[in-house]
Amino acid sequence: MLSRMTITAPTAKRPLPAVPPADRAERLLLPATFITSLGNGFQLVAAAVLVFTTGNSALAVGWLYILVSVPPALLSLWFGTVADRFDRRTLCLTADLASAAAAAFLPVWILTGGDPGPVAYGTAFALSLLSAMFMPASNALIKERVHPSRTARFSAHYEMAMQLGLLLSAAAGGILIHYVGTTPLFLFNGVTFLASAVALWAMRKAPARPETAAHAAETDGAAGAPLARLGLLYACGQTMIMVSNTTLIVLVYDAFDRGAGVYGIVDALAGLGFCVAAALYPRVSARFGEFRTAVAGGIGCALMSFVLPLHLAVLLIAVPPAAFMVGLSRVGMRSILLRSVPERRAGRLFGAVNAAGLGLSAAMTILVAAVADATHIRYGFYVLGAFCALATAATALSLRGRMTAAAPVPEIGRVTRTGA
Repeated sequence: MLSRMTITAPTAKRPLPAVPPADRAERLLLPATFITSLGNGFQLVAAAVLVFTTGNSALAVGWLYILVSVPPALLSLWFGTVADRFDRRTLCLTADLASAAAAAFLPVWILTGGDPGPVAYGTAFALSLLSAMFMPASNALIKERVHPSRTARFSAHYEMAMQLGLLLSAAAGGILIHYVGTTPLFLFNGVTFLASAVALWAMRKAPARPETAAHAAETDGAAGAPLARLGLLYACGQTMIMVSNTTLIVLVYDAFDRGAGVYGIVDALAGLGFCVAAALYPRVSARFGEFRTAVAGGIGCALMSFVLPLHLAVLLIAVPPAAFMVGLSRVGMRSILLRSVPERRAGRLFGAVNAAGLGLSAAMTILVAAVADATHIRYGFYVLGAFCALATAATALSLRGRMTAAAPVPEIGRVTRTGA
């Protein structure tokens, strides 16, 4: 009997491949993102103060924001196409050096006694134009240089670096302007562009790839991925963030009759919630799946719009979780887009997504402002929340069954069974 028995040994458990460590490009991209975000925040705050004090009109500030938003909305798609045809690192390096020159021109003009008003508008327009080229090129560079298995972690760190820069600039900008004026902040912005250019130069050119690897890079990404609808989900999150920035100002100053101090607290709480979301995103997405996390975060933040205008105390309590949810959505959709798009189309995709997000934000800002002016700002929040929740839910439902990312992602290092 023993000779007729066979013993089947259990199949050895194979661990999932470990995520490779961050390479040189990733380590340089993150600090460059932080310092550029910090400088841009200082630039925008200082420029707004400068044009307001020289023009003595809120409309002057409005025109500044219009000039800043027009080039990315109109030219991001075209610049994305350019980023797919030329070397992305060179384009980013060129944009940074040109931005440094443009940023430095304004303080030099002021120090030589020139009228700062018109030059402030021209500088803002030039920097926005260069940003429209930098944005799709830098995202395509991320797709090119960051290992596919690290996109989720990198997206979280990228958004955290960007938000920390904006948060620090918002917190320190007003204080620095009070003590040292606007001119040093303009100079500092030029220095940040130079620092970013140094990081890009230190990144060096991508190593030459053999023909098979080059072909794989051209055909990578998720086969048949619904990029247009994924981009729409990302644009909905961008719309929620940009329009909320406007409605929160009106809510704090008008509806709640508070000033800059309270608004600064609200802004800081929002930045904190966003940074916590970026820090926890790898764990949350590993538990629930990237797509599910991103969609739930987008819908959850949109629904919070019905709570925010109830009372000042409610606003202060609800802003951090609302920012946390939109942070999960933004990081998740960025990661999914980076993983899904072929490298040869990355520039066009992110250029189109940026243009769509800005255009949708402009349209929603006009609609929400019209509703708020005719009724009350809380109804503007309701319109914004309803639109973003319905658009996100409808788009996500149309993708049901198409997104394998909806399933929970196994944790790195977890042992999986391959047999019994």
